Amino acid sequence: MDETTLRQARAVPAGFGVAVLVPGIGLGLGGPALAGWLVDLLDRSPLPTPGLLQVIAGLPWSWSIPIGVLLGVVGGVLLAMTIVHEALQLTVAPDHLEYRQEGREGWIERADVASVYGDGSDVVVLDAGGRALVRLNAEALDRSRLVQTLREYDYPWQEEDPFEADYHRWMDGRPGFTAAEHRLIGRWQEVRRKGKERAEAESALREADLVVRYREGRVQVRRAGEPGHGTDRRPAAS
Repeated sequence: MDETTLRQARAVPAGFGVAVLVPGIGLGLGGPALAGWLVDLLDRSPLPTPGLLQVIAGLPWSWSIPIGVLLGVVGGVLLAMTIVHEALQLTVAPDHLEYRQEGREGWIERADVASVYGDGSDVVVLDAGGRALVRLNAEALDRSRLVQTLREYDYPWQEEDPFEADYHRWMDGRPGFTAAEHRLIGRWQEVRRKGKERAEAESALREADLVVRYREGRVQVRRAGEPGHGTDRRPAAS
C-alpha cells in the first residue's frame, strides 16, 4: 500500500449547492408577486415604501427568473466552496499522516504517533508523551472508513482517549496552574471554534505539555510529557 486519501463525499457540497439554487429559482418566480404585495401593504400604511422593493415588484418574469437563478448559483457555489474548504482531507501512508483543512496543511511522521482516537467529531493524534500532536475536525469523513484505513496502515487507533481519567475541570485561577498556563487555556477556550486560531492555541499548549478538550459545556485539561504519568491505557508495543 502506498497511501490512501480520505475526503468528504462529493455529493455533500453539491447537495448544499443545489439546496441554495432551488430557493433562488423560487425567488425569481415568486419575488415580484411578494414584493408587489409588500408594496401594496406599505402604501396603505404610514411607512415609506423602499424604492428597491418597487423595482422588484415591477420586474417581469423574463428578468426576475434569470436574476433569481444567478443569485442561487452564486450562493450555491460559495456555500459549496466553503464546505470543501472546511472539510478535512486526510492522507494515510505507512510512514506519515498528511492533512489539509481550512487552509492549513500538516505532516506527522508515523514514528511520532503513539495513539489515535476519536473525541466526538474530532480525531486526536498523540505522541509517546501523551501530547496532542493535532486535533482535527473529522465530521466530514466517514468514521468507519477512517478507522478501517488507519488500522490497515497499522496506526494505533483507540476508541477513547488513553488518558481519559487524567482530565480535570478547568476554571480560570484554579490552583495547580501557573498564570501563564491559565492564559494559554483561556486563549484556547476563546478560539476553540476558529480553525486557524485554535490550531495556534493548541500548538502553544503542546509546548507547555497541556492537553485540553471541551466536554459537557466545560473545558477539561490534563498534563502530558511526564514519564510514567497518568493512566495510559495504550496497548503494549508488540
